[in-house]
Amino acid sequence: MKKRMLQAVVCLLAPLFIFGGCGGQVQEEYRLEESNKLVIYTSHKEEIYGPIVREFEERTGIWVEVVNGATNDLLDRIKEEDGKDSGDVMFGGGVDSLNAYRDYFEPYVSSKSAQLDDAYASPDGVYTVFSRLPIVIVYNKKLVISAGTPRSWRDLTNSHWQGSIAFADPDRSGSSYTALLTMIQILSEDMSEEEVLEAFVSNLDGDILSDSGDVIEEVTAGKKLIGITQEETVLKEIDQNADIAMIYPKEGTVAVPDGSALIKNAPHRENAELFIEFTVSEDVQRLLEDRLYRRSVRKEAADKETWEVNYDLEYSGKHREAILAEWKELTGQQ
Repeated sequence: MKKRMLQAVVCLLAPLFIFGGCGGQVQEEYRLEESNKLVIYTSHKEEIYGPIVREFEERTGIWVEVVNGATNDLLDRIKEEDGKDSGDVMFGGGVDSLNAYRDYFEPYVSSKSAQLDDAYASPDGVYTVFSRLPIVIVYNKKLVISAGTPRSWRDLTNSHWQGSIAFADPDRSGSSYTALLTMIQILSEDMSEEEVLEAFVSNLDGDILSDSGDVIEEVTAGKKLIGITQEETVLKEIDQNADIAMIYPKEGTVAVPDGSALIKNAPHRENAELFIEFTVSEDVQRLLEDRLYRRSVRKEAADKETWEVNYDLEYSGKHREAILAEWKELTGQQ
């Protein structure tokens, strides 16, 4: 009896395994058709990509494989693969980072492009914007007296905060690179790029985080007094009753979007295009604002805030390698 029951269970699971001999059946193997696959490289956390991928699978019947990692690590992987044995879509990463690796993506213009905020749109379709991500300063309310809270980008170069700033490595984190370039851009009126980098690196006091997600953890735990991160992560933690708060620097800050890009020679290109279309659909964009603490890139929702300043995408791309090389030298990573 037990043997027959076990045999029945194996037969029920047959599509999932290579097996032989269920009641005299010929050996079978379950194979997923290539036309039904999609491989996504993403730097998003599971809480972001998870519900989107699951809903996409449910609606389309396409099976999605997710490869997760830091933005720059995944972009370097795409560069190394150079269109051979690669994934289909890069989902995540600031548009400045995606633009810097443009040679490894193929143009794709979404059918919904006219409905999307065009402030940081790719003129040649290298990427499609996904969500707007303001950069903010977060602080621990218990440990930082309100009167002494940092109010500006310049404050972050003041030695008063030496050893107290949580910041992820911009060589790995796309959002940290955006934050660093924002600081350089805003302080450029009376400080050179080198002076900004030297002062800021000095204030980090040799403690540089490997992942952008660690910034909020360090500040919440009181290991660091302040940090530089995205609005999304702060709002989420505040809703979980974390004793933290955030400010938009008085000189202004940026809300550079992250995006999606079609990887060169994507083996499942049609499915990749379907996924990119899905990321900017009304349903997904509503999900961003209602549940995921992000700002939509659809025009009806993308009003510019009083604190928002323009970000120089061209400068960011052209000077990326030089700035990161100087960063590595100053932080002793070379």
